[in-house]
Amino acid sequence: MVANMYTESNHISDALAKEQGTIIKLDDEVLLKDFNMHVVFNRFKYVKFRLNIYSVKNGLPDKPLLKEDVLFDVTEKEGWVKVDLRKYHVFLQDQNQVAVTIQWLESEATEGERKAFSVSAVPVPTHAMLFRDKSQAQWKEVKPAYLSFYLTADAYKGRNRNTATAQKPEEDYVLPDSLKYLRFLDLQAPENMYGNRHYGDSLQAGDYVEVRGAKLYYETYGQGEPLLLLHGNGQSIAAFSQQIEALSRSYRVIAVDTRAHGKSKDDATGELSYDLFASDIKQLLDSLHLKQVNVLGWSDGGNTALKMALHYPAYVKKAAIMGANLFPDATAVEGGLLELFSRQLSELEGKQDELSLNEARRLRLLLNEPHMTFEEIKAIQAPVLVMAGEHDVILEPHTKAIAESIAGAKLIIFRDASHYAPQEVPVEFNKAVADFFARQPTL
Repeated sequence: MVANMYTESNHISDALAKEQGTIIKLDDEVLLKDFNMHVVFNRFKYVKFRLNIYSVKNGLPDKPLLKEDVLFDVTEKEGWVKVDLRKYHVFLQDQNQVAVTIQWLESEATEGERKAFSVSAVPVPTHAMLFRDKSQAQWKEVKPAYLSFYLTADAYKGRNRNTATAQKPEEDYVLPDSLKYLRFLDLQAPENMYGNRHYGDSLQAGDYVEVRGAKLYYETYGQGEPLLLLHGNGQSIAAFSQQIEALSRSYRVIAVDTRAHGKSKDDATGELSYDLFASDIKQLLDSLHLKQVNVLGWSDGGNTALKMALHYPAYVKKAAIMGANLFPDATAVEGGLLELFSRQLSELEGKQDELSLNEARRLRLLLNEPHMTFEEIKAIQAPVLVMAGEHDVILEPHTKAIAESIAGAKLIIFRDASHYAPQEVPVEFNKAVADFFARQPTL
């Protein structure tokens, strides 16, 4: 639910000069009145930003359009932040779109608080989040993503000039549900996040195995006890790029692309299910002559891990699950997210290309599954670590109820993190997972 600018407590100054933004359409002649953005959480005393506005070339920021610095401090802990632009007299002509960005200049941390600052965003197929790590670095983009930025302006020429005032949000404007959910559909993280390793597309580490109606792609790293990594809906092995290197120091990491995801081939056209995923993983482990493996599952991968612990207990030694749910309703998952998935599914109706058909299958999976009960998971015998983010799309009471239903299960809620805690707080996440798998069972 967040687009992070600074979340790593062990980094001192790496966020300085980091810049991110999005493209906003304009009328032909406008006088800007204010810039607005929505803060999900701010753990700093203050953060000083520079607002930048650029012309757009080939979908990326090109030339700066502001004639003087627009600097502003954010002290709000959450909610909408408005920057008054009237005193700068920013008049733009013949720019049908501009790139609007914020650049981190300086900050003061709050004693006892972990450094964290994030703005909200929504996955919109036609938009990208723009970012660069330093002021002279190359621009990159993440799709699909649209940051919660907007401009208000007086329009003098263009098709919206008579409705600009009517379109301005009211002061008590409530953030739409859809704007709360960032990256539930897979977004590729910045390249420098992964170093030089091409997780999810490695000629050296990758291989395939045949399963019923599909061909699963997997990669293997490290030595030691086997540790299976299962990603989330719409993701791939690359989602664990922050975990693989750290975990492979102690384990034989086996990262898998679920059928209809990543590089895995799927010849079937039927509905996807977590029972099917669990059966696929059992066949994979059989082909590798493995049982009693440790399993780390994120989101859909967590649901599959629970299914494996229930139906194939001989294959699961320990299970760590992140952002898992037992059923898809408003008592378990943020209701607005389910509505968003329903709208996205309706937009795919009638499309017959392979990409759209697979996306529709994945959305139906999210809307219709899983079908487990709290009573059912009481039968799980393997040690289980249940994890979620403080701002997870899986509701916290549901996560806690899962942990309470499994005998001896350990619960961790990551502060200042969302459903994407493995990418947002990787140091904390990796330590929690490593400590759990390393812990000896009590007699």
